[in-house]
This record gives sequence, structure tokens and C-alpha cells, in this order.
Amino acid sequence: MLREPEKFSRWEWHPLHTLAALATLGRIFMPSAQTLNAVWPGALPGLPPILSYPCATTVPPVPGEPAEATRLRTRMADAVVAKGWAPSLRVQSALREVPRHRFVPEAPLETAYDDDLAVLTARDSSGTALSSVSAPWLQADMIESLQLEPGAVVYEAGSGGYNAELLAHVTGPTGQVVTGDIDPYVVHRTRRFTAEAGSGRVTAFQGDAALGAPDRLVPRGGFDGSVITYNVWDIAPAWREQLAERGRLVLPLEVGGYPRAITFRRAGDVLHAERFTHCGFIRAQGEHARAVPAVDLLGGELRLRFEDGAPAPTEGLEEALRGPRHEVATGVRMGSGFYFGSLQLYAATTLPGFCRLSSHREEGTGVTLIAEDCDAPSILGDASLAYLVHVQTRHGDSPADKEWEWTVHAFGEQGPQLAEQLAATVRTWDRHVRDGEDPDLTIHPAGTPDRLLPTGDTVDRPCSRMVFQWPGRDVLLQDDVEPGGTPAAALEGT
Repeated sequence: MLREPEKFSRWEWHPLHTLAALATLGRIFMPSAQTLNAVWPGALPGLPPILSYPCATTVPPVPGEPAEATRLRTRMADAVVAKGWAPSLRVQSALREVPRHRFVPEAPLETAYDDDLAVLTARDSSGTALSSVSAPWLQADMIESLQLEPGAVVYEAGSGGYNAELLAHVTGPTGQVVTGDIDPYVVHRTRRFTAEAGSGRVTAFQGDAALGAPDRLVPRGGFDGSVITYNVWDIAPAWREQLAERGRLVLPLEVGGYPRAITFRRAGDVLHAERFTHCGFIRAQGEHARAVPAVDLLGGELRLRFEDGAPAPTEGLEEALRGPRHEVATGVRMGSGFYFGSLQLYAATTLPGFCRLSSHREEGTGVTLIAEDCDAPSILGDASLAYLVHVQTRHGDSPADKEWEWTVHAFGEQGPQLAEQLAATVRTWDRHVRDGEDPDLTIHPAGTPDRLLPTGDTVDRPCSRMVFQWPGRDVLLQDDVEPGGTPAAALEGT
């Protein structure tokens, strides 16, 4: 009910889609405009920032909450530190002091402060996740990788608030964080939460983060560090161009559909990888969004995903899959809990015709041994296919007693040749990469001539050229392939 109608000279009714133009013309009282934008985030873009006093983290929240939140936050920080993800005192301090639960009010305290859980904060109408606050251990690891100094100015793509406040805490009273997101709802949340429980050193903007920060927010000389918090398939030129020379960029890069949080350091127009971390993030929206080409087989029992390009021809493949299966044991074994993520990445970057084969039938009921809703590294030939699975070769009561062997299964006339090629790749990985060595990776602008690229396996994207130099890769080319192009491993059994 309107309590003071005499204070209004007239009423005007406008469709929601016309409000933005009215606000631009100054025909809406600014506090009213801010209120409308709070109810419908994004309805009035471009409003000036809201002036507010950030609340200190010592402001008492809901009665009965502080002690429990403090206890859980301490437990979370202790767990992250104990696992080695936060070796520096400034990152440790940020984990202990920034109130994570204030940035995920939809989650119970126990969930908000679980060191191993991400919290989803936005979904679309189909239920697909659009935004989240990542697991604390991963946020700590990526922030550590930036190696920020006090007073640094940092860019974050993919907002949420909590990670930005961790960055603000790490950079200290003279630091600044610029964070952007394409979703007005997410930006509205970020502005609200950082005002209520933040440092006052975070600036949030709405826009496609793949285009970088608005020019007015980019410091002279570029950002000291940048972090991308969603899976990317390509490297946006703006991320390199807005980064200071020798500054670090940390992002989750998908290669073959396998994401890795990779730390890069800028040297001119080239980004040099420094370290890799296994990770998982929400996929990109906006300019970097892309649909992964896929082909269903056998009535949907199987699906081929072509993560790095257009789908290859599959004519005759279904007939081959109904035929006999060829098997090749690689001789490469692993125990329980062994991390084999480098094998996935190695196969995706070194094998021509690489794709991923997923199964949608219960294990043991279909033509493959792939578990339901899981997938396997694969290579595709002419009406032929080979894929990699691990088969248990030793059983036992304890994990230490169990063992698996990598085995290649293949179908089609070219199946045996493809199987040997894939098996040779696994054996080379076992000899040179298995113990944990990451590849030397450099990112070059699209259009860089081949003669200016280092020797290695090149993966091309619309905006960049990625060159992977794996340990022992030159040995594979010399020792595992005969002059005619046939893998040497294929000749051993003939």
C-alpha cells in the first residue's frame, strides 16, 4: 500500500523491456532504478555502482551461527593445508578468514565448508549447472599458482564472489580484484555478497569474460595475474593481451575433453605452461560456448564424442561393432588409486583420429566393457574403432592387493592395426610419462607460422595454437614407428 500518494505527481506504466532506455535517459529515479535491477537483475544494465559500506567479517550474522561457522571454516582450512594445497601463509589466512558460507547462502554450513565440494549456485531451465563456487582445495591451488604479491591487481573470469574475496585477501589492503560474468544474476549476487561480507576491493562487471575486462578496469601495464573459473577450449586473446609481461594466467583448459587447471606465464605473445592440476569446472558460455559434436551408435548404446573437431565419418562402423572383437594386452599395469590422467591427455594430443567412446548400457550387457555413463579414449579408422579399457588382473581383499592392466579392444577390418597403434602409445606413456612428468606446453596466437613453433604435437584452435612437447615423444617417433608408418609394436606379433 502506498502510504504517501500525495508525493507523486503522476504515474507511468512501461513494459519491462523499455526500462533500460528510460534509465539511460535519466527518467527513472536512481534509487528506484537500483531497486528494479535488484528485483530483475540485468533489466537495467549500465547503472552506476551502488555506494555501500562493506561489512567486516566480524559483524555478527544469524544468532547461533558464528561459532559453528568459525569451527567449520577452521576445519576446512586445516584440511586444505594438510593436503598441501595452500602452502603460503597468505592463502592459509584467506581460507581461515573469508566467510565462505556468506557467498553460498543456499547451502547448509556443513556443505559450504566441505573442503572437497563445489556448490552449485545457478542452473538453467533444463537443470544444467550455470554457475558454482568451486571446491576450496582447487581454489587454493589456483590462487597459489598465481604467486601474487601484496598490492597485485587481479582479473577473474567467471564470478561468484568467494574466490574474488580470497584473491582480495591475498593481495592485501592495496590490492584490487576485477571479476566478470556473463550472467546478470551471478553479477548481482557477487556485488551483494562482496558488499555484505567483503573487503571493498572487488569490482564486479557484467559481460562476456572471454572478451576480457572493460578498458577502464585494466591497470596500466596489465593485470598481475588472471584466473579463469570455467572450462575453456581456447585461449581468448584478451586474456594474454591484458596480462602483464611475466604475469601468470591460470585456467581450466580442455584438450580432448579432459580439463586441466594449467598455470601459464606470459613472455611476449607466447604463454608458457608451468604446472598442471586435475580439475573440473562448468563449461563456458558466451563467445567460448560450443556444442561438442557426437554420433550415436547402436540405437544409443554407444556415443562417439569428437571433443576437438568435426565428427569423422562413421559409415559401416555399426556393422563392425556387431562383428568380432580384437583384443591387445598392453602389459602396462596399475594398482588401486593410481592417477592416470596424463595418459588421457597424452593420447588426446598425440593420436590422430582421437575421440571418446561412451557407453549407455549397464556394464556386461553391451558390446564393450565400458561402464555405464563412462567413456574410453578411442581412435577411429575406416569403419573401424579401437578403444582403451582397464581389466582387473589381480583381486584381493584390500586395495593394495588389486591390480588392473590396460587393454585395447578393437572392431572392424582396421581394428588390429588401430589396436596396436593405441597399445604402442600406452607403452610409450608408461616408459616416459607415467611417473608424473607434465609436457612442455606453449600457447601461440592463431596464425603463427609453423616455422616459428617449437617441435611437438600441435593442437589448433580458432584463437590459438597449442604445442605439446611430451617426454620421450621423439623416442616414440623413432623407435615405435617403422619407416612405412606401421607401429613397431604391430610388427612384434607378426
